[in-house]
Formats: sequence, structure tokens, C-alpha cells
Amino acid sequence: MRWACEYESKSGSRGLMIFCAKDLNAAQIYLEEMTDYCGHRHVFNLNELMEGSIDELYRLFPRLTEVVDGDNIPGKKVQLYCVM
Repeated sequence: MRWACEYESKSGSRGLMIFCAKDLNAAQIYLEEMTDYCGHRHVFNLNELMEGSIDELYRLFPRLTEVVDGDNIPGKKVQLYCVM
């Protein structure tokens, strides 16, 4: 199963993490490890990806789509990681 969640690092960077886990329980354990071992301050908004499309990501994570407004450069860095 494919999953995605938002995170915020201790430095204030926000991002979207896309990863695979066999079920919801395994996905939640992975989120705990992100905060315990990877240094993320806040990991939230866990969603299972059914389509895996860009449209689905925009729909599930509208807060991240607001970071870039037209031709303006965002004030905070947003990172995208894909872990398989």
C-alpha cells in the first residue's frame, strides 16, 4: 500500500513524504520512527494513496499547494521525498 504524510522538521521546513507500508499499523509505526529517529518535529495528515496521481496529492494535501503562489518564490522550503 502507498501512503503519504506531511512533516515539519526542527528547522521549520515542511514537506511531503511518500512511502510504502503493508497496512495502517505499519504506516503509523513508520511515522513514529520519523519523529524518534529522523529528527522530524511534527508528522501528520497520514493518507493512503489509492490512485497515486498528482491530482490525488493536490486533493489530499491542499495546505502544501498554497506554499507556491503564482510566480512568487515560497518563503519556506518544501521538500518531497519518495521512499519505497
